[in-house]
Amino acid sequence: MSDESNRGRTQAMHATARALSMQARLVEVLAEFRALDHEFAKFPHLDSGSVETCHRAIASLDDDVHECLASARGILAAIGDDRDCRALLFAGRDILGTLLDHLERCLQAFERGSHGVPERNALADLRLRLARTAADRVIWELCSSGPAHPRLWRWLGMAFVRAPSVAAVAKMGTRADESVEFHYVRAIAASTASLDLLAPQLLSAVDDLLRLVTPVLRLESGRFDGATHFVDPLGGEAPHRITGVTESVPGRWFFTPLTASAVLNQFAVRHASDASAPSDPLDASLQTLAVEHLLRHWSEVPPVRRHRRHLLDGKLTAVAGIEALKRVFAGETGVTREEWQLRDASRSGIGAITASRSIRIGQLIGVHLVDGQGWQLGLVRRTWAQGGDTNLVGLELLSSRPVVAHVDDGRCPAEVLLCDPLLRGEAVRVVVPSRTLSAPSVPLFVTGNGSVQKLKPLDASYVGDGFELRVYQVL
Repeated sequence: MSDESNRGRTQAMHATARALSMQARLVEVLAEFRALDHEFAKFPHLDSGSVETCHRAIASLDDDVHECLASARGILAAIGDDRDCRALLFAGRDILGTLLDHLERCLQAFERGSHGVPERNALADLRLRLARTAADRVIWELCSSGPAHPRLWRWLGMAFVRAPSVAAVAKMGTRADESVEFHYVRAIAASTASLDLLAPQLLSAVDDLLRLVTPVLRLESGRFDGATHFVDPLGGEAPHRITGVTESVPGRWFFTPLTASAVLNQFAVRHASDASAPSDPLDASLQTLAVEHLLRHWSEVPPVRRHRRHLLDGKLTAVAGIEALKRVFAGETGVTREEWQLRDASRSGIGAITASRSIRIGQLIGVHLVDGQGWQLGLVRRTWAQGGDTNLVGLELLSSRPVVAHVDDGRCPAEVLLCDPLLRGEAVRVVVPSRTLSAPSVPLFVTGNGSVQKLKPLDASYVGDGFELRVYQVL
């Protein structure tokens, strides 16, 4: 056996061992989150102990939660299955919501009490812990597709208004990243970075970058050139993008993330040439992808919708997953289907409301309008948990007439979905079940109707949930 084969076998064994280790650690961390839930259930009544006792109890729980979250971030970066990520994302998001609720209860109780030195110190510490927890909750709820905490922005805004500024904190000898203002800006930055589109594996890398760039981000009480968002700290709402002429309004603050680009580019250059950068190719790749995500969504011309959406009302039938879709598109009837509520539509996509909790970004969905003709093929681009038991789903339409086709790559035959008609010289998008065919660089042969057509691979592909979307040229 060659040295190259031995190295490949060794790397595969190490990858398998790492995956098993991470799965075991995942189970342990989920158990730790459940244990913390039980601890919160036993949290002392605020009228049954002194300020010092309650403060010490909530501070200890806060430290335990963030220690557990640090472990969860590392696991998210290492595991590749988004289904495993979802359980961890939900647990982290929910424990942060529970912690935030308890911190606010403590703040309200202490503010109603006496105001000696111990109470003032406890209030200052609780506001800082609440701000840090709220910023973390913004990140985790966006990465987990919601739901949004109903009072987070009101509580965080009140803590910001009542806390000393970064300059005042610096005079007291405290680090700037240990201030309420720092975490308020971090939360605003997170809410403007399209983290609901982020792969779960990038959460830790993006969080680190948010902490890196927060000191250079601009948040001011008056309108300034280059401002992209505004927020009212006491208004109880998340930041809004500025879409027209927006005047300075009492209580309104203005924000821009554009000042982060220089820091992010410097980080990328330094990271590429730094000998102390992560030696693990996976860590290095995640950091690169995280920088690219923030630069793309914080650019002067961020990604926008290509076509205008139109509000619509109606019902549609939905089927998820490539294996089920192959059966449906082939005319089979015994396939599980769901009824969704149509919300809006454009030339390139639709928005719908569903009670399903299993829909996730990167999933293939087939949809059939009740009053429409034929099935359409879509890709889940966004999901967001709304109030109650419904999810808002955003689909990019890949094909208005998908068909099942039989192909062969010279190694084995397979059933795939064609998104486009087979026209000589034109490109055709092919949806392939994961781990079915050879590498995307290998030509395909489409068989059927007594003929064979050769497809030349083009340099374009997308890996989704259980499938690959490849592009070929029809020869």
